[in-house]
Amino acid sequence: MKPRTPWTCLLVAFLLLAWLSPVGYADPGRTGKESRININKASVEELVELPRVGETVAKRIVGFRQKNGPFKKVEDLKSVRGIGDKVFDKIRPSIRVD
Repeated sequence: MKPRTPWTCLLVAFLLLAWLSPVGYADPGRTGKESRININKASVEELVELPRVGETVAKRIVGFRQKNGPFKKVEDLKSVRGIGDKVFDKIRPSIRVD
């Protein structure tokens, strides 16, 4: 058997990494408005998918919505305990109200 050169090993390693890479396999899903979560209809399970929103905060969002009615604008979400400016800025591109 012929010994492998460093270039051959490097090529094999590169091809293995490229094969294992998730790039190009992402699910395109929905785009635009439909890809954002409607905070007036979302369940706790859907809300926890938002960045920096755990189960406790998601339950607070649902409870706030049940007590006070639907959110009129996405900025109203800041009235929920646990949603400050930093968290809101992270989730703003992912939410909507209808």
